Amino acid sequence: MPTSQTAVGNAALGKLGQGAVLSFDDPDDRARWLKSRFGDVRDLTLRANRWHFAMARARLSAEATAPAFGYQRQFPLPGDCLQLAEVGGVATTPGLGDHGGGRPAFALEGGRILTDAAAPLEIRYVRRVEDVAAWDPLFAEAVACRLAFDLAEKLTQSSGKKEAALRDYQLAVREAVRVNAIEAAPESTADGSWILARL
Repeated sequence: MPTSQTAVGNAALGKLGQGAVLSFDDPDDRARWLKSRFGDVRDLTLRANRWHFAMARARLSAEATAPAFGYQRQFPLPGDCLQLAEVGGVATTPGLGDHGGGRPAFALEGGRILTDAAAPLEIRYVRRVEDVAAWDPLFAEAVACRLAFDLAEKLTQSSGKKEAALRDYQLAVREAVRVNAIEAAPESTADGSWILARL
């Protein structure tokens, strides 16, 4: 299992048939490109799924200023939040909102959660995990594959290598998501007013 950014970067280079670097600070184009893309690729891959190792909980305090209209309170998101998963016990699953025609329980705008809920507001979210040693091994493989895809053109000038790296990334993510889902406890979703009206 990779325990450093350099190990993940070298895994990406290996997928492209490139030699390893000693550090992202090496005076080498490969190291410079890895360093420039690593954080973005990590965050994109974290944001793409609700990885168990990256889930966090927080109780947020309301800001002194209320939203201009629509909701009574606003709460700033934690600085390391990459994806909001749950607000006050309400999951943020796309497409599963209440179809009763009422206003949603919360809105996400400009790095804040707008809601009528009282403080402290309890949330669950995907956080930025910078410590590679804390990553799931399948997630580390997905990041390495995504880095290989991002750098394939610059390092190999081969569209075939880039396409192969994309396929590797898709397979790695599929496997990581599958295992992540298997490890999750089943969740029940409360029926919305649209469903309840038909009972």
